[in-house]
Amino acid sequence: MTDRGTSMKAEVMLEIETTWAALHSTLARLSEDEMTGVHDQAGWTVKDHLTHITAWEESVISFLQGRPRHEGLGVDEILYSKASFDDINAVIQERRKSLTLDQATAQLQATHLSLMGLIERLSEADLAQPLRHFLVSSPVDDRRRAIDIVRDNTSSHFSEHLVWIEALVRKNEPD
Repeated sequence: MTDRGTSMKAEVMLEIETTWAALHSTLARLSEDEMTGVHDQAGWTVKDHLTHITAWEESVISFLQGRPRHEGLGVDEILYSKASFDDINAVIQERRKSLTLDQATAQLQATHLSLMGLIERLSEADLAQPLRHFLVSSPVDDRRRAIDIVRDNTSSHFSEHLVWIEALVRKNEPD
């Protein structure tokens, strides 16, 4: 995956930049009603997807600062350690549903900028470290690296939600 001469960090930064731009390109085409008034089968709006993305980026910030990810998500430690992602995500959605669209997008932008600033300051070696390097309470047998947590909660996450957002909006278009 990584070309000779291209660092792992540069590769993930490009992935993040590219998927972030794609997400925002789609969002720029949507009206406020499309972002707040159209619901999928689970009851989520585009705004809910944005607050969800924000929460998971906040969890990466917590992780990179040596704090438990549940703090960034704003959920109880027991819920985070024992519940399914669907259960965690339902709590995140419920806790953030009262945000206005402007608040949700402002938080998304601010969180993303903070996270990117943290990642920029990390070296290639830092990003290659196992989870325990940043969070000593991580399971010893967890083989993921910091860069895996970053990628899973940024570029991969943006791409995943972009598909759902586009499907949600398409569902609402007149035939």
